[in-house]
Amino acid sequence: MSYENILRPFQGGRLLAITCSVVFACGSSYAQQSGSSREPELLNPIIVTATIEPTPANDVLADHVYVGSEEIERAGQSSLPELLQQQRGVQITSYGGAANVSSVYLRGTNNNQALVLIDGVRSESSSLGGAVWSSIPMSLVDHIEIVFGPQSTFYGADALGGVIQIFTKRGDGPTQFNASTGYGSYGTSISSVSLSGSTEGEHKTRYAVGINYETSSGFNTVAPNNYCSVANAAANYCAPGYPTSATGYTRTGAAGQFSQDWGVGQELGLKFFATRTANKYPGYDYSYSLPEIDTTVGGNYSAALYSKNQITNNWSSLIQVSQANTPGQNLTTYTADPISTPETDVLWQNNIKLGSDVAQMLAEHRIQNVSATYSGTTNVNQSRTTDSIAASYQLNRGPHVATAALRNDSISGYGNQTTGSVAYGYFITDELRANINYGTGFRAPTFNDLYYPGYGNADLKPETNQNFELGLHYETKQYGLHLVGYDNKIDNLIIALPCQNQSSGYCPTNFAKTEISGVSLGANAVFDKLTVRGSFDIMNPLDVLTNLQLPQRANDVFNLGADYRTGPFNFGSTLTWSGMRYADSANTQTLSSYALINLYASYDIDKSWTVFLKWNNILNAQYQLISGYNPPGSNVFVGMRYALH
Repeated sequence: MSYENILRPFQGGRLLAITCSVVFACGSSYAQQSGSSREPELLNPIIVTATIEPTPANDVLADHVYVGSEEIERAGQSSLPELLQQQRGVQITSYGGAANVSSVYLRGTNNNQALVLIDGVRSESSSLGGAVWSSIPMSLVDHIEIVFGPQSTFYGADALGGVIQIFTKRGDGPTQFNASTGYGSYGTSISSVSLSGSTEGEHKTRYAVGINYETSSGFNTVAPNNYCSVANAAANYCAPGYPTSATGYTRTGAAGQFSQDWGVGQELGLKFFATRTANKYPGYDYSYSLPEIDTTVGGNYSAALYSKNQITNNWSSLIQVSQANTPGQNLTTYTADPISTPETDVLWQNNIKLGSDVAQMLAEHRIQNVSATYSGTTNVNQSRTTDSIAASYQLNRGPHVATAALRNDSISGYGNQTTGSVAYGYFITDELRANINYGTGFRAPTFNDLYYPGYGNADLKPETNQNFELGLHYETKQYGLHLVGYDNKIDNLIIALPCQNQSSGYCPTNFAKTEISGVSLGANAVFDKLTVRGSFDIMNPLDVLTNLQLPQRANDVFNLGADYRTGPFNFGSTLTWSGMRYADSANTQTLSSYALINLYASYDIDKSWTVFLKWNNILNAQYQLISGYNPPGSNVFVGMRYALH
């Protein structure tokens, strides 16, 4: 039963550990959202992703995390997955550095079970599923919202574990010019420039544009225990083994938003995001028994044209047409297989205010395509269409807050997928809220699952889930405390099993069932010049059929961060501790626990110039996120920022 599974992580003495963590964190962490009144404040950000409607964080019933621009600015050379790893409820894996293949797990769900949006536009690989994290430069990101739990009732497919929305800068107010450049370990260089602002008056013109350039010589990602290392190569038919030279990357990107107010409550705008990444990685040509350094070239391109219209005092409308693509190409000695996954989305959303309540209705039309060449000879060209309608109601009556939503997605080849969610919150006091949430979601099979030559299975069904959670949230102007217990059951999980009808010998199959139950604790506070935040996650991610733990997930993860500012000086540190994980689904190989300590400092020379330093993994911890692959060691990055306001 759900209640029993939510309480299960407390067994075995962990209740004492949580209690100690609460006592410690309550006295030393920073509130992203707080406030004794329920009015929007600086420490109570407006959250958009949870209900597709701007809502003060205190009134958002879905469990969420907000990552502000200052925290992103302090990230330095850290990749986006490395920053997300420092947030409550998030774990990651990576095959090496900032541009290598990475995965992000929200509360233990797979990378392809969390939907990623960039300024409201899906950013995903339709062939592999999930976001291509290496294609999103940190310097183009303004802030991030993470919403946990199934969100298919608002976004459709692929949001079983939650939604991560990445926001680029939106121009408003006087012109702002920002520039930053830095250099660090592994020959890493990162530079960016941005310009934003708006005109004054009733007919505002808003503008924001940013560009970035990154390059790195990289490091050796092949660990001694790699299955194709020198020591293991002969046994795995890849002698003499993967090359162990450094593998670097280059990445360029640009993002922008432009809009025009042509009347009161009438806005027409354009958004775009475009990046290109070329990343080297160790490879092996099995046809000629030769190790080689291969290259992956990928992009992340999206553009959206939208119109926001206040039709009446109570009725607002959004129409958005977007186009997105995450093309890629693997360049080896003898192959250059390209893949393109363009998709088009048309959205019409209507919000109707009914007193303090909001009713929302939307219709959406989405077309996904894939065009790929495999091994230089086999071509795959496929498409599918999704037509969706959804409705939700947000109730806000005194101490009572509730949300109910229902959605139907009609997908070509699968028929209808209906999802629903309901949540209720009660403000015991202005600072203390309890809530209960239930939701369902689904993930459609990827194009690779369906059509990959020698592997695909066109008869697959979508994965589905049911999630139940309880939450307790305490927020004041100085403190914030969030305690959430959850139980997420996922059915029809798609895994590769041996089969006779494909040349690879394996087929994706709706076979597995998983249940992920856990408790997530976050605490934050601000004390004059000192701000601190902390989180502790306990999770039990199980394969129901085998009763074994899901690979790459730790049962326990702890984060702590502190920031101190005095005059022109700013100092800070973050600590991430992750428990032991299994490297395989049979639970025979383990990845040891690890702790990462990062430091940063900055000094304001004057109102415009700032010098900064970021030192990651200061103790040079030896660990692995993927068995056989080295993550970055101790590395330093120094730079300078210029801001003209």
